[in-house]
Amino acid sequence: MKINKFAVRALALLAGAIGCVAFAGFSGEGAASAAVQCSVSGGHQVERIVGASGCGAKAGPGSRATAEDLSNGGTAIAVSDNGGTAHSYNLQPGSSALAGANSRGTAYSFTTGPKALSIAQARRGGTAVSIGGWGGQAYAGPDGAQCSGGFAAAVDTTTGKACLHSGSIDFRN
Repeated sequence: MKINKFAVRALALLAGAIGCVAFAGFSGEGAASAAVQCSVSGGHQVERIVGASGCGAKAGPGSRATAEDLSNGGTAIAVSDNGGTAHSYNLQPGSSALAGANSRGTAYSFTTGPKALSIAQARRGGTAVSIGGWGGQAYAGPDGAQCSGGFAAAVDTTTGKACLHSGSIDFRN
């Protein structure tokens, strides 16, 4: 059995990045506010706007979608269909997390820094993960993975592409 060493390294790098992002996003100081949450499944749709925060989730038959804005000033959108699962989480004001999943795909989109954009589009049973932080833009989907701006990381298992961008670090396959 041949193991794709790059894929293993990329997944390990992404797991480390997600851990750092989760620590930074959930341990920092900030104004206390209630999260705006949207979660649906099986052919339902919901939108919520509270102050400057908004979320929207739409799920087709056999699908699930969850969107959550914790920033008190950003947007999270998740859309899924044909058995897909989409999750989007925005943690900082002025940022947007967008996730879409189709055909049993699973998408995760996170924004952890201000003025970030994160887009994850999963399809055909694959997984797409994108993390945009501190002015970064991350994309994972049919065109592979693209990272730019401040901090950004993305992986798309359907295309086998991954990227990480932070300052002078610019890794992509």
